[in-house]
Amino acid sequence: MNNSVSEKREDKKTGKLSKKVMLSSILHSGVLGTVVLLISVGIFLYSILSSNYGDTVNIARTISAVLQKSGDVPGLVDAVLAQERENQNFEEEFEKNNPADTEGQLLNYRWYTEENPPLAKRQDYQRVMDIIATFNGNNPDLNGTCLMVFDKETHIASLLCDVEKFGGDESVIVDDVLWRRFEDIELDHIEEERWSLLKNLIRYMKIDPRYVVFAWYEPFPYPDENVIVFIEADAFYTNVWSNVLSFILIFLFLILVVVLIMGAIYRSKMQKMIVNPINSVADAARSYALDRKNDVKKTKYFSSLNLGTGDEIESLSDIMADMEKEIEIYEENLTRVTSEKERLSAELDVASTIQRDMLPQIFPVYPERSEFEVFANMDPAKEVGGDFYDIFMIDDDHLALVMADVSGKGIPAALFMVISKTLIKNRAMMGGNPAEIFEDVNNRLCEGNKSFMFVTVWLGILTISTGEVVEANAGHEDPFLLKKDGAGYEELTVDHDLVLGAMKNTKYNSDSFVMKPGEKLFIYTDGVPEATNSDGLRYEMPRLSKVLNDNIDAEPKELLKKVREDVDSFVGDADQFDDLTMLAFKYNGKQGPL
Repeated sequence: MNNSVSEKREDKKTGKLSKKVMLSSILHSGVLGTVVLLISVGIFLYSILSSNYGDTVNIARTISAVLQKSGDVPGLVDAVLAQERENQNFEEEFEKNNPADTEGQLLNYRWYTEENPPLAKRQDYQRVMDIIATFNGNNPDLNGTCLMVFDKETHIASLLCDVEKFGGDESVIVDDVLWRRFEDIELDHIEEERWSLLKNLIRYMKIDPRYVVFAWYEPFPYPDENVIVFIEADAFYTNVWSNVLSFILIFLFLILVVVLIMGAIYRSKMQKMIVNPINSVADAARSYALDRKNDVKKTKYFSSLNLGTGDEIESLSDIMADMEKEIEIYEENLTRVTSEKERLSAELDVASTIQRDMLPQIFPVYPERSEFEVFANMDPAKEVGGDFYDIFMIDDDHLALVMADVSGKGIPAALFMVISKTLIKNRAMMGGNPAEIFEDVNNRLCEGNKSFMFVTVWLGILTISTGEVVEANAGHEDPFLLKKDGAGYEELTVDHDLVLGAMKNTKYNSDSFVMKPGEKLFIYTDGVPEATNSDGLRYEMPRLSKVLNDNIDAEPKELLKKVREDVDSFVGDADQFDDLTMLAFKYNGKQGPL
């Protein structure tokens, strides 16, 4: 069933890479063709526009050159200036005589006819008009041509000798003179448009985008700097867009042909160079996975391909062949390591059992002694740990309590723990105070300690008859003491001496305190305050102090249970960071439990 589903899935995927290669080639060729088309159209359009713009400029300059030789433009301009400067308040008269005129620019012009000084009938006017009309009629693209005079003194602009086709084919001579008010900024705009193909084009296309219109203002020399004279020529190029459209259609057809041809060639090449080799590698991988699943032993899945592509695909095949060999070696090693690991795990279980058995496990430890109650436990972070505790009678009136933490974790710490526990107990049984015991044990641990391991130890020897406890602390956490006066658990802070195993011939100090009947002692390793939750926060001493003082009436066994529940609640799902060891002791005195 599974094989059938897998085969159907593979059938659906067959040939998809080849199709993707073909579609990719077509897409990339199309994108490249489109980019080339846009660039080509841009260049083509710019060349046409630039050429037409240049034609307009050349026509205006030619007219200007002819007028300078054959026409009396300065004299005509003088006459226009004299007339306009004689009567500058022409707007009211114009509005009165032409109330219905709505022809855009004419609203700001005064129109001279035969009734009002006939400048248009002057001989120099007619000469200039004939020259302009001849040029306009002989150039089919030329739409309008005129002479423009800007007088900065009066801010009046005059238009004369105007010849227009008005978008048609025939030239019309407008033998009138117009004038209007202007602002200096108009001259700036004319200057900008004279030298900007784009601005010139945009200005007129806003009026009618169907036509490409260019206007050129060719300056005409005049001696007065306050008077600006232009020969203005504007041209319509109605066939530009049709030429561009034809160019685009032809180019698109060529691109389509090229894309199809290149796509077919590219697909054939990619099929041979990429798709077929990849399919060979995929088939080998599929056979390898299927044979492994069915426990079929076979070799040379990939090394027998011999692709010969000389590229990354062949390199992939070689890597897969090496991987195939590595997997075989790995499986052999894995079988051996698994067997070794199982053996080691069994040995660790035995070692863990031995370690636990070395510590007092059955409570009460001395059921016949009613002078005290004690309970302890140890939970290693690994299979075996480095923490340990010990409870033993030195003689009928002296009880030793030990709490220790070996540096590190795992098997090395466990071995050092066994040695340390044995040395401490054996030396304590020989007599002496905790400081003397520490000095002898420290020297023994320093011998041959090339791994520089050490152990922190708190040792207290209780005189059962009096309640006096003689203690020594070799770098270990301070115990908590619950006094009978009800003040709560408090740390027994003393100066710590150096850890055992660090430096030979180290001197240690003993201290003492007296426990009254009913008082309790809590001893622990750093695994309690340093227990860490998933947020990286530690349990810390204030929380430990709080849970102890919340359970001042709890007996030793119940007290350890409460502390462990609070630690587990704090840690949550986080892994145990360190060995966690605790001991609770209650002194009842010679009279028995209170």
